[in-house]
Amino acid sequence: MNNFMVKQILAFALILLFNGRVVGCSLAIHDWKLIGFWKIPIAAPVFPFAEMNFLNANFKQKPAQDVLWVSDHGLVGIFLAGFIKAIPGLASELEWNYIDNSRSVLSLARKMAADGHAPVVLGSDRNFLKIAFFTDQNSNLNCHQVVFMLNSRIRGVLIDDKQPWAQETNGMAWVSLIFYQIPLPGRILSLSFFPHNFTRISLFEDHSYVEELLGQKLLKRRSDLEVDPFVFDFPELPE
Repeated sequence: MNNFMVKQILAFALILLFNGRVVGCSLAIHDWKLIGFWKIPIAAPVFPFAEMNFLNANFKQKPAQDVLWVSDHGLVGIFLAGFIKAIPGLASELEWNYIDNSRSVLSLARKMAADGHAPVVLGSDRNFLKIAFFTDQNSNLNCHQVVFMLNSRIRGVLIDDKQPWAQETNGMAWVSLIFYQIPLPGRILSLSFFPHNFTRISLFEDHSYVEELLGQKLLKRRSDLEVDPFVFDFPELPE
């Protein structure tokens, strides 16, 4: 299977997940206890949600046709392209080019600008992957959550003589998987990520399974007043 097919399959799968999904929260309320934590320096972001949010937040219309994303991507870029094209927003309309740190990105950007196609140069560095494992004390330690959080420094520059632009921010993105006892199909309660337009997106929620567990009093029910899509569903991670 070639790289193009991998990208298309991943993009199609994510579009299916997004179709009809809205920001949401679990029907259960959890009392998460952190029982495992790892912080790992990595060469490149493993998912592009913070970078996409950065562009969506700073531009109301397409600033350019191309993004030159500078980082030590390696083979990870094969899969990142699928995520970028599948997530709605301005950032997904741009053509993302994965540029290794060893290349002269300014020379490339100036050449593109001279040809009338000024790009946005996007840099991602100081990347750290945090992996946290939580267990839910409201479920007698039977419900669990795994969080993959990415922290990075994001810098953007628009190479444009008429409307130059530069911005820097600390990026943060995460993916959360909540499951009952074991992380296998049929036991997964929810899969979500952050950020998309500064909110959490629920890719998958098994409401019928959650209702079943609530009915058996294996989970604690969340009241309507406790549902807040802007609140993280896990405690703050250690630095």
